[in-house]
Amino acid sequence: MEELKVDVLVVGGGTGGTAAAIQAARRGAQTLLISEFSWLGGMLTTAGVSAPDGNELVPFQTGLWGAFLRELRQRQPHGLDHAWVSFFTYEPRVGATIFADWVSQLSNLRWIADQVPLEVRRQDNIITGVRFADYFVQAKIILDATELGDLLVLAEVPHRWGWEWRSHWQEPSAPMHPNGMTQQYPIQAPTWVVVLQDSYQAKYSLIANSPKSDLSPFADAWKGYDIEQFLNYGRLPGNRLMLNWPQQGNDYGVGLERLIQTESSRREFLGEAYQHSQDFVCFLQSQLGQRYGLAEDTFPPGKDGLGGVLMHSILTIAKAEDCRG
Repeated sequence: MEELKVDVLVVGGGTGGTAAAIQAARRGAQTLLISEFSWLGGMLTTAGVSAPDGNELVPFQTGLWGAFLRELRQRQPHGLDHAWVSFFTYEPRVGATIFADWVSQLSNLRWIADQVPLEVRRQDNIITGVRFADYFVQAKIILDATELGDLLVLAEVPHRWGWEWRSHWQEPSAPMHPNGMTQQYPIQAPTWVVVLQDSYQAKYSLIANSPKSDLSPFADAWKGYDIEQFLNYGRLPGNRLMLNWPQQGNDYGVGLERLIQTESSRREFLGEAYQHSQDFVCFLQSQLGQRYGLAEDTFPPGKDGLGGVLMHSILTIAKAEDCRG
């Protein structure tokens, strides 16, 4: 096991963790960024939501966000304005390349991928080090930028998960008290994002639905919208359609507490979410025709089919069933 000492250790390569590591290094700190996946950027890249959150972001083009948009405009063919959910849609791979290039330009920032925290070392109430499968890292400052607060759990730091009521922090948008929605969804329902390719004329292979699947829950997916509005929700360059559709689509929120119980329960949930998205795109193809197929080479390979967002692997790991049957 390699032992490392740095000024700042950032655990987690999502949007926040990547930004924190870049800024720490730019301020002169010897920085180490350790990520679980082979892409940096989290929601903006690996998770597939390459349509940053809404049209209200148009005025806020400063800092790293502004620099990211300027890089996207230079590198993304055919521009960024393709969808109505956001003014900025792009290929996830382009975004991941930008983050990787920024990191590689900083001599005092090292990035290590494919590692997750396994143990923390403490001195009194301070976390001083983190053990991974292949590394032990000591740092003056350690930032937990993991999706579920992995270091908090390992260090047994008291924390809470779920909603905060308005009485906690006086946030106007926070709910006043528990209600049906907050009880059913302690956090926002995750979405296993899918990217479809529109061929216009060619026919794609039939997308297999998962074993014992029921496609009826998707029947009213675009109710209240015409089909063009639905398809253009998250349209990407190159006639690709990013689907993180909330209305009877591929959001999945059954048993969300499993994400923080055990590793096996977390993988059980992720597997169900994957199958739910698989069934959703099967339903879409059955309704819209085989001009729509799964976009190849959109995401990096995942671990055991679950670590990334490699939806086209459905065709090889799923039981082949005609989704029109």
